[in-house]
Amino acid sequence: MAEATNSLSGLRLWLAAESDPERRSNVRMMMGRRMKKLGMFGAARDMFDAALQETPNDPAIQRSLGLELFRAGRIREGLDMYDSGRWRMESFDKYRRDYPFPTWRGEPLQGRRLLLWAEQGIGDQIMQLRVLPQLLATGAEITLEADPRIKALLGPMTQRIKFVPQLVQLNQSISKAKYDFQTSMLSAWAYQRAPLDCGDCLTADASLVKQYRAAWKRLGDGINVGLSWRSSAKANGEERTLRLEDLRPLTLGPKARFHNLQYGEVDVEASSRAFGSALLTDPASDPLKDLTRQAAQIAALDLVITIDNATAHLAGALGKPVWIILPKGSDFRWGSLVKPMPLYPGQKLFRSGNIDDWSTCLWALFEAFNKFKPA
Repeated sequence: MAEATNSLSGLRLWLAAESDPERRSNVRMMMGRRMKKLGMFGAARDMFDAALQETPNDPAIQRSLGLELFRAGRIREGLDMYDSGRWRMESFDKYRRDYPFPTWRGEPLQGRRLLLWAEQGIGDQIMQLRVLPQLLATGAEITLEADPRIKALLGPMTQRIKFVPQLVQLNQSISKAKYDFQTSMLSAWAYQRAPLDCGDCLTADASLVKQYRAAWKRLGDGINVGLSWRSSAKANGEERTLRLEDLRPLTLGPKARFHNLQYGEVDVEASSRAFGSALLTDPASDPLKDLTRQAAQIAALDLVITIDNATAHLAGALGKPVWIILPKGSDFRWGSLVKPMPLYPGQKLFRSGNIDDWSTCLWALFEAFNKFKPA
């Protein structure tokens, strides 16, 4: 924090002497990013806002400021700003579904045909899906284009929509159809009265949930806790990732069985040694290919403890108690320490107090775990 304060003092002196607005804007943008990483979200938002005053049409600044407005709870305003910037950035070309239909901007949808498309990773899509039941309530006829793994989790909503698996290329059958409007799921949040509602809108396979619970019951007493500790995200996965050794004090708490919910290849024996207790793993579950078993396993658990990754969103969207471990400069979607974003009814957030130091939030988590009672 002292580092940021000293840098800010030097910045003010430099800005007072610099006459080029573009250079001032670039420096403000860099400082805003640094402040965000330090968890100084309000200061970062102010810095991005000042940068935008210098260069009002800069899409990267609009994107960054939009996300910080969203973090502060100004969701409609934030998404408007975010979309104004990001869809003009080359890095977002891979996410945009450029179908030849008018963009939906909150017009009445009763009896209208709406193409709703997903964007970004599977965790993002799961988070964004809460808009689907809200849009269905408007009386719209909806086609959802999304990651094919999602279809099995939509429960009764599957019968009320047309689902199209999303591929890299635009779907030609969609392009040739007639829709009144199109929108991304996240952009549609801006036009909802309560965009954070319906966070727990996904459904697991009930028969599989029953099978998991029966199998675990045969193992004896104890609560069942799922763990996920690693992120492979290129941009910031490393700063979200924990070592399993860091979670070892969980094994000293209430009698529990711990279940591996980690995506990708895991050396179960080595991971169990590092953790200090056996990590039960379902070899038939591969969430990179299909989420059916992963979702059922999560639904059968008493508690999920995870970093900020797709597992956090899946557990939250299934309505499970989920404890999420966040870095100090957490993602916009989780809000701030002062004003956390209530994305899921069962979430509990544990935030790092310092960069690359998990000790404070983990000890808070361990204390909470010692008192945990399953519902």
